[in-house]
Amino acid sequence: MGMTEKPKIVVLTPVKNEAWILPRFLATTSLWADKIIIADQNSSDESVQICKRFDKVVLIRNESPIYDEAERQLLLIKTARELISGPRILFALDADEILAANALETAGWQKILKAQPGTAVLLEKPDLYLSPKNCIRWRDKPFPIAYVDDGSAHHPIAIHSVRIPLSENTPRLVLDDVKVLHYAWANPSLQESKMRYYSVVENVRSVSPPVRRRLRYSRKFLESFKPKMESSERSWFQSWEEKNIDMLTIPSCEYTWHDLEILRHFSGSGTKRFYWDDIWYVNWEERRQYALKMGFSGVPTQPIQQPAEIDQRFRNLCADAFSMMRQTRERLRSALKGDSSKSRQ
Repeated sequence: MGMTEKPKIVVLTPVKNEAWILPRFLATTSLWADKIIIADQNSSDESVQICKRFDKVVLIRNESPIYDEAERQLLLIKTARELISGPRILFALDADEILAANALETAGWQKILKAQPGTAVLLEKPDLYLSPKNCIRWRDKPFPIAYVDDGSAHHPIAIHSVRIPLSENTPRLVLDDVKVLHYAWANPSLQESKMRYYSVVENVRSVSPPVRRRLRYSRKFLESFKPKMESSERSWFQSWEEKNIDMLTIPSCEYTWHDLEILRHFSGSGTKRFYWDDIWYVNWEERRQYALKMGFSGVPTQPIQQPAEIDQRFRNLCADAFSMMRQTRERLRSALKGDSSKSRQ
């Protein structure tokens, strides 16, 4: 790989029904990427048509009938390596993740462009919360976003996978002046439906035990979640807005494709399999009726019965007990670690 040749920036993005955010994502990303490879997984909204409006987009099909992050990541990386020769930097972004408008003016951006092949780039990813004007910062949790490609093999997993080739020995470039804005929590109803969907996917794929899923995707957590909010920085949006890109509008969405997929899982596996998943705070029969009215296929033909409230209370108690045990175990580990440190001194 020639060191003097400027690397091409290739964005890798999986898409399934992302029309609510795609125009914003593609308009901004087209201003700094050389190519944007979109792997569309059977979208039923306007996602494909939106992609076709942007010259830098290479649209490919993800034919998988199931949710599988490993399969789509391998497909995207393979396509980038086949299409783009010479030095390249792979940016793995979801459609609701947008590079901050001031990123290109930072010293960190120049460090990315000059980084050695085989380097992973980790960036802060603020969650825009309830509105793009507010955010939750994760300064101490940089996220692996980009990879200066050297052809290394990627070893992803089916869900919650690291998106780029990354091992213990991979050199890391951690930057605090380049931000990626995460819009998911700016649309809370959509994010809640996504969490319900993740719980069901983990159930179907036997990724995690029932009590752990109930904790990880708990409605109680969503209701009690009171993060420390900050005002979003104006510079994150300004130059994009100066190019007439709308960075603030967030559409509402009562019913989502995630809930439709859950209905299809009900149809294939029955509802009792999912009684441990904390998804029953919404009216699934109402959603089934809506899906039938809209002509969607694969939804249950019989009315959906919600689990008994007393059973749900019992499951919540089990999850709470598990959580308390886990917290106690962590406190004991911390105490033992502290005692061990003192004894060495």
